[in-house]
Amino acid sequence: MRLPRELETERLRLRAPRPDDQGFLEGLFSDPGVVRFLSFEPVTEPERIRAMLSAFTAAWARHGGDLSVEKQGFLYLLERRSDRATLGTLGVRKETYGYELSYALARSAWGHGYMPEAVRAVADWLLAHGAWRVFATCHVDNTGSQRVLEKAGFEREGRMRRYFTFPNLGPEPADGYLYAKVTPARRSP
Repeated sequence: MRLPRELETERLRLRAPRPDDQGFLEGLFSDPGVVRFLSFEPVTEPERIRAMLSAFTAAWARHGGDLSVEKQGFLYLLERRSDRATLGTLGVRKETYGYELSYALARSAWGHGYMPEAVRAVADWLLAHGAWRVFATCHVDNTGSQRVLEKAGFEREGRMRRYFTFPNLGPEPADGYLYAKVTPARRSP
């Protein structure tokens, strides 16, 4: 399956990353509130962001959105269509049991429904183009992410006990929820 370089929704444009996204990503991933429930601590070294950005732009250049060959997956940047302001990121990666989504949104964009809109668009595109399952996970205390997934039409499938580590919350493994959106099962004749 090959992702498009751009997807549009009513209010957003999801696009492949560009080198000039460096400044936005530095601000996004250095914000303790944004990365609180992510798998890494705030990133304050520009070279780490540069390396990440370079890896994702190279993935798009190498494989053009082909999820079957790119193990790290692909990253979209979310832009508001009205003023082209960059708002966040949405990652897509092929896993054994479907396609996994991950995301981060700038604090200034919280509470406006942008991320459910973006998640729904990517999940629906994947399901319409041959995926049978799209999923995402979140910490049990991350009510914002739970709302995002539920508004995007995902269903909570279960609680994964002591499944993740969240370095911003301490060294102990924590519980998380698994959410998914699936195509209906086909009936055998």
